[in-house]
Amino acid sequence: MSEGVFTQRFWKFFLAGGLAIAAQLLVSLPFIASPDVLIRHFDGPNYMVVAKTFYRPTETNPMPGYVSTPNYYAVHLPVYPAAVRAIAEITGYPAGLLLATALFGGLSAAALVLYLDVVRPGVAWIPFVLAFLLLPPRSLLYRAIGATEAPMALFVLLAAWAFHRERTRLAFLFATLATLTRINGVLVVFVLVVALMAKRRYALALGGGVLSGIGLGLVLLWQGLVLKTPLAFLQIHSGKREFIPFQYIRDLLDKGDWVGGELLVGLFVFHGLAAARLWARDLKFEAGLVAAHMALFSVLRETDLSRYFVTVAPFAFVMAWEDVFTNRKVSLVLLSFLGILGAVYAWTSMPQNLIDSRVYLHLLDFLRNPLVPAN
Repeated sequence: MSEGVFTQRFWKFFLAGGLAIAAQLLVSLPFIASPDVLIRHFDGPNYMVVAKTFYRPTETNPMPGYVSTPNYYAVHLPVYPAAVRAIAEITGYPAGLLLATALFGGLSAAALVLYLDVVRPGVAWIPFVLAFLLLPPRSLLYRAIGATEAPMALFVLLAAWAFHRERTRLAFLFATLATLTRINGVLVVFVLVVALMAKRRYALALGGGVLSGIGLGLVLLWQGLVLKTPLAFLQIHSGKREFIPFQYIRDLLDKGDWVGGELLVGLFVFHGLAAARLWARDLKFEAGLVAAHMALFSVLRETDLSRYFVTVAPFAFVMAWEDVFTNRKVSLVLLSFLGILGAVYAWTSMPQNLIDSRVYLHLLDFLRNPLVPAN
């Protein structure tokens, strides 16, 4: 690679990361006078506790009135809180939370550009990055607070990039990091295994799949040691699964909740269309990942699936509709609308779902003081 090409690519990645930081600042703009709102929004408080304790029960309950057992924190996997912890050693936990989000947000936008260079070389990348940052509007909110959407996007995009570059071992490495960020990262591993088996690369598929499970296995082992059960994660979610696909939608409709049921139907229809469009555009790995999430979520009793689906948003909301974002006039109008809608949604939602101010002060005191393990 010549020096000129390297410099050009560097500035492209740098600008993409800058756009992600700008989006985070846009969401934060109305709360400059009260920045604690950004930190108090869940799941930020939970991740600060995990960053401080790494699941170890403590003598003091960090969040009284919200969490009754340390086992609850088992559902918050360690990659993002580990980054928060590393930064917090310098800045303290509240600033570390937002700086970790900003770091992952910038890197995930750069990862999208890297991915585009492989699957759609030469495409005008700025509309794609803007669509990635704005779609769905809920993603814009959660990429500005203490949440795992940004690091998950980073690892999913890098896994897809490595897969298309046929750097399979690297793809499994990023998939492993995805499993340690959100539990649906196991679907990235699963789709990689299926894709490789379809290419008759059986040994690499099975070996990569097994090795990719070691990291999550070690986390569950650590949770078993400090929480007295390696099944703490599953126990927290034990009431959210069904054995019949879409049974939860049927239950909502039977109870007369037509709006809730129809919104979930629309969510699945949209992602089904997106998966089909990705397949038709020869993005079969991405189509498989969207379809795998649809299959998993079909057996969950969960109304918050719009957030769970954000993991595949770079593919379902952006790459599946690439013909829209390659049309300059159409994308300009659409992205302008999405920017306004996203800002309204984020600014209105941000003051909601906050930890109580008194509990927040208690949490800050907990974070400032040395850790005192439970007896």
